[in-house]
Amino acid sequence: MDCDIELEIGAGSEPGEYTVHVVQAPAGGHASGLFTLDVGSILARRAELEATILASSVSARRATPVMELPVRAAGQELFQALFTREVYGTYRASLGAAQHAGQQLRVVLRLAAPELAAMPWEMLFDPETESYLCQTEPLLRHIPAPDYHLNPLDITPPLRILGIVAGPRDLPSLDVETEKKNLAQALAGPVSEGRVELVWTPDGTWDAVQSSLLAGPWHVVHFIGHGDYDYRSDEGRIALEGPDGRSAMVRAVRFMALLSVAAPRPRLVVLNSCSSAEMSRSDLFSGTAASLVRSGVNAVAAMQFAISDSAAIAFAHGFYAAIANGRAVDEAARVGRISVMASPEGTLEWATPALYVRGGSTRLFQLAALPRPPAAAPAQATAPTQATAPTQATAPTQSASQLPGTLRQESQLQAERARQAQLRALYIQASAELRTRHFEQAAELFDDLLTLEPGYRDADALRSSALHRHDLAERYRLAREAEDAQDWGAAAEAYALLEGEADFPDAAERRRDCERRQRVAELQSELRYHAHGGSWQAVVDVAVELEAVDPGAADPEGLTTAARAELELAKERAAREREAKERAARETAAQERAAQEKTAREKAARERAAQQLQRDPEKPPAALPAEMPAARERRAAADWNRPLGFTGGLLLMAAGLLGAAGAADYYWYVYKIESDAYPLIAALGLLVPAALLAMAAAGFPVRSIAGRLALLGAALASFLLGWGGLARMPAGPAVFLTVVQFASALLLAIACFAGTAQRRIAGWVLSASLAAVALAWSQTNTQAFQVFYFLALALAGVLVAWSSRPWKKPAEGKNTP
Repeated sequence: MDCDIELEIGAGSEPGEYTVHVVQAPAGGHASGLFTLDVGSILARRAELEATILASSVSARRATPVMELPVRAAGQELFQALFTREVYGTYRASLGAAQHAGQQLRVVLRLAAPELAAMPWEMLFDPETESYLCQTEPLLRHIPAPDYHLNPLDITPPLRILGIVAGPRDLPSLDVETEKKNLAQALAGPVSEGRVELVWTPDGTWDAVQSSLLAGPWHVVHFIGHGDYDYRSDEGRIALEGPDGRSAMVRAVRFMALLSVAAPRPRLVVLNSCSSAEMSRSDLFSGTAASLVRSGVNAVAAMQFAISDSAAIAFAHGFYAAIANGRAVDEAARVGRISVMASPEGTLEWATPALYVRGGSTRLFQLAALPRPPAAAPAQATAPTQATAPTQATAPTQSASQLPGTLRQESQLQAERARQAQLRALYIQASAELRTRHFEQAAELFDDLLTLEPGYRDADALRSSALHRHDLAERYRLAREAEDAQDWGAAAEAYALLEGEADFPDAAERRRDCERRQRVAELQSELRYHAHGGSWQAVVDVAVELEAVDPGAADPEGLTTAARAELELAKERAAREREAKERAARETAAQERAAQEKTAREKAARERAAQQLQRDPEKPPAALPAEMPAARERRAAADWNRPLGFTGGLLLMAAGLLGAAGAADYYWYVYKIESDAYPLIAALGLLVPAALLAMAAAGFPVRSIAGRLALLGAALASFLLGWGGLARMPAGPAVFLTVVQFASALLLAIACFAGTAQRRIAGWVLSASLAAVALAWSQTNTQAFQVFYFLALALAGVLVAWSSRPWKKPAEGKNTP
């Protein structure tokens, strides 16, 4: 059509990404766009949308009740996703072009992505004009299938409608008679005018429907019953009645085969059944409505949500009246929606019908004009129209005011049941909003419910609960805003008021966190204040307290680190100053002691000089104080050499013990360089020379040059004897070395006569042990004298170590020889 804007919607390259392309538009052009849509989120809200729409059938006090918000939000989300910038520009231009041509713009959706077919596109809401598209413009879903009927079917009135009501006893019960009366009430006007004829099948079994179809022709099939979606076969189904009265689920393809027995095949099918327009997300034609259109029906009007009786009657009245007046099916669907909007005020059930069309033409029928009735018989215009099929029941044609008393009571009872159902739906909607924590919406819905039915169940208590919880939620919102603004004190106070409330289990934890953050902020401010004033110790003290509250906040801007560095520098400076003072004090004390000692020495020297002068007036006294530094130097040298003497004594003792142990198993004078001789080699060739050299350096047992030369000669002889061995050396060198060691021992014994008693004893024992080497030439009892030799060495080492006594400080002023 010239005033069609056709939008082809397909899948994009990424999950959740879709493309939209303008196939044709009155404004021309082929705009396209790319958009993202969370299909899963909208599908997950189908139950909420259905409850919202059903509950809206109850009258509301406001022009735009709060219950409409979920529907409007879903419609706006779909509109803003579909009508991208370029596509929306084409849409607005096409609206202007259609108005200029005096025609109405029709929106045709070509859904090429299977999951998009399940979207409630009838809710498309334009936020700029604040209007739903399907209320102002025809909107239909185009099924990509060839059109076998390019021209409308010429019909001489009446338009024949075959009504099917299937109420299996194992499914939720249907009041068959009421359903028939509802549709008859909707069609009472066209039926009385002879433009529509409604005939019902005897029952809802396959055979009854087939027999009625064969008794055609039928232009429209109107089905009232149950339908669902079979996820196992991935196809829509409707429920007919089996021979036993139980449900017989018929897949859409089988139902289409059943309709094909009619001649001609019905061009329009209306499905007033639950979930009849629900579609699979993986198969574009899996829904009952889409499958029927694909299989050959020109158009199918189906209900994508459950619908109330009043809305079903209003839609059928407007829809069929428009068809009977020659309107196209898409325009008839729009008229039907407008009829639903008439009562009650604020209802949203106009979004429930969905129209599926194949091909490009939506004008299904061309009805011939009815002859004017004779003026003399106006009453015959309202006479009931009889069914042409003798085996089918005739539809009642009386209006509600013309029904007899019993039927009027039944109608009132049915209206009351509908009202109670609507009240329950409104109660469920309000309870759902309360459960999802939409407290303001829940309170307004309970207000609507209590306005319609004061004292309804526990609605008053739930309303009070919703208001109270809304007040708490507002406090929580303000607390979160204060927390986001880092106003920790205000946030903590607000959270404290919410502690213990089940809706806000995190209030206590958030209060503690805000108090902690408040304390951190205060301490950090104090820390910065101290840092600005250079009070480094106070900075560190505050940082310690901060670390206990929040370790990560204890060093703001590195101030704590800088303060500790400053304190370390101050401590080092104080230590250096203290050390300098102590050193100066020690030096002063030393100087004072030295002065006192000097004074004492000078005094003593004067006294000795005076005494000497008294004894021998002719001889002047010596300068005794000048001799004291030399004595101190001698004592210092003795103290310095003591450790070497002690070390030499220990080495000599070790040599004696090792040699005694080795000599016990091996004769010294016959040993060779073998494994058994290694202890003797180590004792004589290594330890004894090392010990003698250490003692010579230390001045043990005597400090004279002769004594030290004697020790060096003995060390050399012992070294050569130890590594040469008597058995392997020529007799001459062996005798010479023995004589050298013997002579060195004799010289050492002579030199020891000038020492102290302790040193004389140590020297004589050492001399005896060294001289005993001459006994090695004796062949009488070699092992005995060898053991004696080494034991003597060990004893000499003990005496030397004991006499050195490095731990004992010599007496002040004593001149050690």
